[in-house]
Amino acid sequence: MNATDVIIWGLKGIRERKLRAALTILGIVIGTAAVISLISQTEGIQKSIIDQMNKLGPNTISVRPASAVITLTDKDVNKILQISNVDLVIPAITGTIRLYGSQSSRTFQLVGIDPGLFGILISGYEIREGRMYQALGYAEVVVGSNVNHPQDLTMEFVSVGQTATIETIARTNRKVVNVVGVIAPYGMTSLISVDDSIFMSLQGAANFLGRTSYSVLFIKVNAPENVESVVNNIRAIYGNTLNIMTVKQITDIVTSITGQLTVLLGSIAAISLFVAGLGIMNIMFVSVIERTKEIGVLKALGFKNREVLAIFLSEAGIIGLIGGFIGILVGSGISLVLPIVVSMGFRGFQTGISFYYQPLIRPEMAFLIFIFAIGVSLLAGLYPARRASKMDPVVALRHE
Repeated sequence: MNATDVIIWGLKGIRERKLRAALTILGIVIGTAAVISLISQTEGIQKSIIDQMNKLGPNTISVRPASAVITLTDKDVNKILQISNVDLVIPAITGTIRLYGSQSSRTFQLVGIDPGLFGILISGYEIREGRMYQALGYAEVVVGSNVNHPQDLTMEFVSVGQTATIETIARTNRKVVNVVGVIAPYGMTSLISVDDSIFMSLQGAANFLGRTSYSVLFIKVNAPENVESVVNNIRAIYGNTLNIMTVKQITDIVTSITGQLTVLLGSIAAISLFVAGLGIMNIMFVSVIERTKEIGVLKALGFKNREVLAIFLSEAGIIGLIGGFIGILVGSGISLVLPIVVSMGFRGFQTGISFYYQPLIRPEMAFLIFIFAIGVSLLAGLYPARRASKMDPVVALRHE
């Protein structure tokens, strides 16, 4: 008995029990679709976050004072520039401020940075409207896309060409500024939220916030592989007086968290596949009982135990194959729709957060899930098939 005959017999058994087989296949479809849709979401989210984090470059380090008594000045900038493999140090001054816009006020982050260094730190940014502020423009600001037009508003909060009032949180200082530009949507980075920030010249921010020192120093290393050695040198000089953060550290944390989430969600979804496997086992047991006399006839005609085993296993395998294939297609379709639904949910709750990602469906992942679905089906059908193959033909022929 060749493989083609085995498959034909398997298909014959499925055709004779169409409704039961269809419901069992549906269980495999649901399980497979759940696994691939959930795993593709977490992998897509992980890739999206890491891509955003890496916009500042994997060779970027940020250092901040570990306490209020520690200050960062031009002396520290020059000291860090002397460290081997350091190409550039970009000082910045940051602070939380209140911006008075159309009919209300909102809290944003003010970032003071030299306009000549802005493009080096925020690579690939685009001015959607207007222009960049000038180094000596103490009253000029450029705003992120969410500052210009928060997603929960139907109109712009501040516009290019208009004046706006900014105020420190402690209300100790207030200033009228000119909005000269809007940055195109950039997304979240590991160190700066560009879309939710207001940018100003370094000296302008220092004067407004009353600062004589820098809030943070962004250090550009000549190569990603030298980041760790630069971090070690900074620690050797400053000890624990500075908080040091690298883009690589953040991406490693994100990768670890999303990786664990992928395993968790994949395991939960896989439970539905095992439940479908129990359904296959059930239908196979019923099929063996119903076809007892047929099994006796087959064995009386000379069919060997392994051939009877192959016939019943082929039924389970075909169910797994069909269910797995359809499940991959359905799961891929669900994967493409889910990000749109999630994004609409965020807008519906008026969170002001833009959240969209592209699900990642890797061919090898889809293939492994497909094989897993077939494997579960075969495993579930193994015991009933063995029971059928071991049946005594005399007893089987007498069965009514």
